[in-house]
Amino acid sequence: MAATMPKAHKIRLNPTPEQEAYLRRACGTRRFCFNWGLAEWKKQYAQYQEGKRDKKPSAYELKKQFQASREQDYPWTLDVTKCVIEGAFDDLGDAFSRFFDGQNKYPKWKKKGKSRESFYIANDTFELGDHWIVVPVLGRFLMGKQEANGTLPKKIRNKNTYKRGLGKVNMAESLRFVVPDPHKKPGKPRNERKKVACSTVKILGATIGMDGGYWYVSIQVEVPAVSVVNTNPVVGVDVGIKESAVASNGKRFENQKPLTKHLEKLRRLQRDFSRKQYDPETKQGSKNREKLQVKIARLHGQIAHIREDAHHKLTTKIARTCSVVGLEDLHVKGLFKNRKLARSLADAGMGQLLRFFETKMQAVGGRTIFVDRFFPSTKTCSQCGHVKKRMPLKYRTYCCRKCGWVIDRDGNAALNLEREARRILREVLHVPVPDTGLGRT
Repeated sequence: MAATMPKAHKIRLNPTPEQEAYLRRACGTRRFCFNWGLAEWKKQYAQYQEGKRDKKPSAYELKKQFQASREQDYPWTLDVTKCVIEGAFDDLGDAFSRFFDGQNKYPKWKKKGKSRESFYIANDTFELGDHWIVVPVLGRFLMGKQEANGTLPKKIRNKNTYKRGLGKVNMAESLRFVVPDPHKKPGKPRNERKKVACSTVKILGATIGMDGGYWYVSIQVEVPAVSVVNTNPVVGVDVGIKESAVASNGKRFENQKPLTKHLEKLRRLQRDFSRKQYDPETKQGSKNREKLQVKIARLHGQIAHIREDAHHKLTTKIARTCSVVGLEDLHVKGLFKNRKLARSLADAGMGQLLRFFETKMQAVGGRTIFVDRFFPSTKTCSQCGHVKKRMPLKYRTYCCRKCGWVIDRDGNAALNLEREARRILREVLHVPVPDTGLGRT
């Protein structure tokens, strides 16, 4: 059986106001089902501890219980696809599994406006085409609304075709992993756009959600894994705040600092937002307050996209020119406890950068070596190996008192990370690696 690897493509959606109402309803239904399952889980687990139940609660049993009473107690949940309910209970089971494994804290309630608006759809329930996706049950929902409002056209040749057209949501781009079949005879351009041939990839599912005031669909696919023989050199990379990354081969990548550049605009919008009318009892604000909330969300989304684009370009450039990347295993969550550097650390996005390195190197047939976080890469001289006792952040140049070696602080750390990665490859992983012959051996 051929090896495969999962990938995902996140595409922006452009729904109509009517279609957006259905997407929000689906997200609200998912949120309600998750909270219902969490409340029932707590209740049944308390009964289990008291000896009133024989078994502990499970997400599968809670889903069966909800499905049995859904039509009678919660008939409004029938307006959305069944994937919403199934995905909510799958998320609940996954949350408790991570909690029991010690990865996350105890699951919390999903609150409107604070939790991410999203829902899952299975691969056999939606259709995908060139720049469009047919969301399940969306056409039936809009057709029912038109019948209730009296706006449904009287003469419809085919109701199924009309309903399918109502459920078709525009995508900003087509799925990138789909490769057309070269043996297929070319047809009319108008008919070629109707459906995408997915013979080369397997679609696993999709997630529709809102980020930064816009709707997106993330399509998960399974593509054939390509075996690549990477013969490029080993490189050490030091990630930081002043510069996003400094490589041991001399390459430096500027930190874009998107949050710092847009901070004044963000502050101005948040000041205006705080002045708008808001009733704490009903928890409702004015229309202008809602408009400003969307503006702030879109600005945050723009900042995140600038940072993500820079990180993608940085990691791709390094991954294409090396076979092994030596990185420091940073405790990013612990670094945020420094209140003087917390905002700059968040603006640099170190956690995202390290994750991109790991995935990009795997795609090109390379390795990512994470050096122990207590390894003194900054305090060690890359020429003679002398280790200093202290190296505060204000000193940007490393000056060795033993051998007189003078080098940039980040460049020195990158060279030490490269040498430590080579040592791990030879002594731990038993991979033959040629020595560069630079500096100490």
